[in-house]
Amino acid sequence: MKTADTVFTIIETLQKQDGCTVTRLADELDLAKSTVHAYLATLERKEYVTKEDKTYHLSLKFLDHGMYTMRNNAVASVARPSLEQTADETGEVVWLIVEEHGRAVYVDRAKGEKAVQTSGHRGLRTYLHFLAAGKAILANLDEKTVAGIIDRHGLPAQTGNTITDRERLFEELQRVRDQGYAYNNAEEVEGVRAIGAPITQNGTVYAGVSIAGPTARLQDAEYEQRMRQAVIEAANTIELNLEY
Repeated sequence: MKTADTVFTIIETLQKQDGCTVTRLADELDLAKSTVHAYLATLERKEYVTKEDKTYHLSLKFLDHGMYTMRNNAVASVARPSLEQTADETGEVVWLIVEEHGRAVYVDRAKGEKAVQTSGHRGLRTYLHFLAAGKAILANLDEKTVAGIIDRHGLPAQTGNTITDRERLFEELQRVRDQGYAYNNAEEVEGVRAIGAPITQNGTVYAGVSIAGPTARLQDAEYEQRMRQAVIEAANTIELNLEY
């Protein structure tokens, strides 16, 4: 188990640091250089890393695994047309988010002509509680499951607007259940607001979809109403595609 743990820590560190030398990786992980070199040699032999001069990087073999998981994810396999249509109609960026191991995973996106650039990218794993789609997902999980997610991952602040209190979050999730949609009020990125809706089927929540844009645009009541309707329609369309 310790060996497997070290392998995955090396992989995650190579990605986080955008490549490392043996020396730097040994320093980062507090391991002997000979130990790190042995692990990297195995990963290189298995074609999971490449070496440029003295720096090791993750290889494109991981792309094969990523594409496999995308193809085999029920929601991702049917959501793309709805994401693109919603992005075209609203001009904003539209995200598909799923929950895995209590984390939010950015699975896919479509960008409209007015879309803002954020730190989100496909494959990013982050927290559910400060995302509109994440809240939409949490609101459709039972309270015991949500409590377990909080116990495991906490409620860290991403901005000054992030909800970090358990009771406040549960109150927010009740509002989401009552109204059928969720807000991210600059809780992930300052100056960016989002509206999210859950994608459910037979009482099971599969994912969440969200539309994000500058706070100034989404504070306009009429514009917000249009975005809210658009994200609910996108979620409903994806639900129908899941069923049929």
